[in-house]
This record gives sequence, structure tokens and C-alpha cells, in this order.
Amino acid sequence: MNTAQGGPTLRQNNFQLWEREFLESAEVRRKSTVAQLYFLDYYFQLLGYIGSRKKRRARFNEDTSARGLSPAQYAKEFKSYCGRERVLLRRRRAKLRVDQFHIIAQVGQGGYGEVYLARKRDTSEVCALKKMRKRTLFKMDEIRHVLVERDILTATKTPWLVRLLYAFQDPQHVYLAMEYVPGGDFRTLLNNSGVLKEEHARFYICEMFAAVNELHKLGYIHRDLKPENFLVDGTGHVKLTDFGLATGALNPKRIESLKVKLDRVKDNEIIHRSTIERRSIYRSIRAEDARYADSIVGSPDYMAPEVLRGKAYTYSVDYWSLGCILFEFLAGFPPFSGATPEETWTNLKNWTKVLRRPEYDKPEDLIFNLTDVAWDAVTRLIAHTRERYSTLDDIRSHPFFESSYWKDLRSVPAPFVPALDSEIDTGYYDDFTSPEDMAKYAEVREKQRNVDKVKEKEEPFARGVWVGFTFGRNGPGVKALDLMGDEDDGDALATIF
Repeated sequence: MNTAQGGPTLRQNNFQLWEREFLESAEVRRKSTVAQLYFLDYYFQLLGYIGSRKKRRARFNEDTSARGLSPAQYAKEFKSYCGRERVLLRRRRAKLRVDQFHIIAQVGQGGYGEVYLARKRDTSEVCALKKMRKRTLFKMDEIRHVLVERDILTATKTPWLVRLLYAFQDPQHVYLAMEYVPGGDFRTLLNNSGVLKEEHARFYICEMFAAVNELHKLGYIHRDLKPENFLVDGTGHVKLTDFGLATGALNPKRIESLKVKLDRVKDNEIIHRSTIERRSIYRSIRAEDARYADSIVGSPDYMAPEVLRGKAYTYSVDYWSLGCILFEFLAGFPPFSGATPEETWTNLKNWTKVLRRPEYDKPEDLIFNLTDVAWDAVTRLIAHTRERYSTLDDIRSHPFFESSYWKDLRSVPAPFVPALDSEIDTGYYDDFTSPEDMAKYAEVREKQRNVDKVKEKEEPFARGVWVGFTFGRNGPGVKALDLMGDEDDGDALATIF
């Protein structure tokens, strides 16, 4: 009753120190938010269902009255109507399970799990089903990252971020069923293109800025942006994905690992290479290791210095990463890439000396020389923290972006539109039945084997960490409602309020 009357439900000033620390911990804050979202979603769906049911019953009564049915005919149709309502109720109560999805093909492989193209059997929804092992995530301290990814995906409806359709679990695995983005990741497009024309580079980087800005509006910093994190949809526009590191703090072990790698190269000499040599080396590395970003030796080519050093940072670290991506669009290689991981780390350590404007000498290559305005845009992003651009307004005001249609970027025709045969076309993803494509994942499989060898933690695996993980954006599914004859479910709540 105190809660209903607005009275106090907690001791405001009498908490002991350990109680205050516990209440302010990230885990408690997240669970309180998840609880609020759960009840909001639960009652919203419940009220929506009640409204839809009232509308269906009203339509049934109108239809049967208009046809002047006999009592026997009415009883028969009413029995059929009740049967359809029971089907819908059963679907609402059913727990989501992996066997409710038909697996079509594998489209991704990582150190902690796999991604499949799947179709939900009862609604025919196509999705990308991400399957991860609970035990592995616990052992590698990655649970928090997966929970944050789930929270980000459920918190947004923007077209710039990949949508989450469902999240569910079983005793061994957790699953994220996300919208399927059929054009593959942007790395594939970039590898095929090499260097982008300036107008095309501007188109894609503007969309990437818009996507990252949506993430920032939710209060998250990505910190590990690279072309692989952007997917190309069926219309050629980009969507941001992979939010596993967009948390309040990086894993301390990872921070220490990054700092150690930087310290190891502090005395290394910088190797000065020409633009054409660096571009050639990078292309050959990519040709040899298509999954370079996922490999054991993959270097953080796009990560800001303050993140690498474990220093305090702001949203601008994502703008550094996008500056590195823009540089690669226009030059054909990231600004600090080297022939070896050690050379890349050395370049990152000495970034102010290594960052140089790409220049070409051969007449056929002169078209790749960056314009003054493009180079200025790059150096406003790859810069010291105090000088670096850090807001979308900063970006919009720069002359390089003045011709961009910021009001509605997704209405602008894309330079490349995927050629798709159907909604389940996987042509822009690797074929996991092909030995040639699977050879690209040798390093990824080695990484997975190394993860499997990591010693299990001594503390017991607690099931409670996955509380609040389950999510269903569509409730029983749009097509389930259609089966009940409810074509316009958008006004469901209007029948209640």
C-alpha cells in the first residue's frame, strides 16, 4: 500500500557502506532496469492482447449477426472461434526453444559460438540466430558483454542498429535471434572495392556516423569499431552490429593485455614505408587471412590510444575509429597497419609520427590522392582527445560533409545494392560447407581451441546471471495474430484506453 500511495519503500539514508556499494553495483542496476523493462513489456503485451481479443470478438458477433445464423450454426462457429483463441493463448504461454527455428545455413563462426540463418517455424520470420555456450562465456568473463549486447538490441528501434527479435536460453546455451542482414559485412565489400571514390566514401562514412550516434544516444560507447561491425542490408545501406564491448568498462585482463603489447614495442624503431608499399602489404595480409579481425594475431588497427592504454575516455574514441575507417576508404589500408602485428603496435604507439597523408607518384594512381578537405576531415577525427571531433554536429559542420543529406540518409540511393535471389540468400556470406571458405577460419578455430583449453573457474556457475535475458519483441508473432483475423493490430490499445 505504501508503494501505491507513493510512500517510502526504502531507507534512504540509513544504508551501511556495503549496502550502498551493492545497490550501486553495475549488476544490481542492470537487473533493476531489466525488471522494469520486463514488467513494462509484459503488461504492454497483455493489454495489447486483451484489446485485440475484444476487437476479434466484436467482429465475430457482427459477422454472425449479419448472416442471421441459426442457434446450431452459431454454436458451431463459436466453437471454432474459441478453438482459434485457445491456439493463440497456447502460443503466448509457450517458452521459446531452439527447435522452434528451422536452421537454413551457417553464416558466421566466432570463438564463443556460431551464427545461423534460421526461420521461425510458426511465424516464418527469417533471422540470424546467434548461439553461444554459457560455460564458455562464464569461463572467459564474457557474460556481461553478451548481456549488454542484448540490452542494446532491445533498447532501440532505429534502422541504423540491427534489431533483436528474440532472446532465449536453455541449460547449455543462450540465443540471440536478430534480423537477418543479407548483404554481408562491410569488410567483404571493402576488400572487393579496395579504394573507394570520395563520394562513395562520404556516403558510407556518413551512415556509419549516424549508426554510431544512435548507439551514443543510448548511452553506450562501442570502442572497438571496424568495418566488420557494419552490415549491408538489402537496399545497400549499413547497420551497426556486435555490441559486446559497448560496456562501462573493458575486461581488466584485456586492458592489461593491450598495455603490455604497447610496452613491448616502446623501444622499436618506426619503419617508414611508402603509401604504395603499405597498401600492397595490407592487401596481401588480407588476401592471406580473410578473417584477420577474428584471428589470434589480429591487431586493433582502429582502436583509440586512450582505450589501448587503459586511460579515461569519452564517446570520441568511436570517432577516432571512424576516422581510421575513413582513411582506409580513401587510401586502401588503415593508417597504422604494418607488415607484422609488432609493426602495427609500434605504429599505434607512435601514431603522431606515423599518421601521414597518402601520396601516389604514378599517373594512374594520382586519382587516389586525398583532397585537402578529405585529409582535413581525417585529421579532425584521428587527433588528440582535446582536439578530436566528438559530436555529430561537429561532423555535419565540416566542409567534407556539407553535401550529405543528413535529414534522411537512408533515402539516398546506395552506391552498391546487393543482388539477392530471395530473403534467405546467403551469397554474401561464407559457405560453411565449402572447404575453401572454411580454410579462412583456421585461425578462428585455433582461437576456439585455445578458449576450450582455458582452465575452468573455481567458483560455481550461477544460473542467476542470466535472469532477465529472455526477450520477445513480437510477442506471439505478427502472423499468429493474422491467423485470428486481426489485420490491424496497431490500434489494439485504443480499445482499452
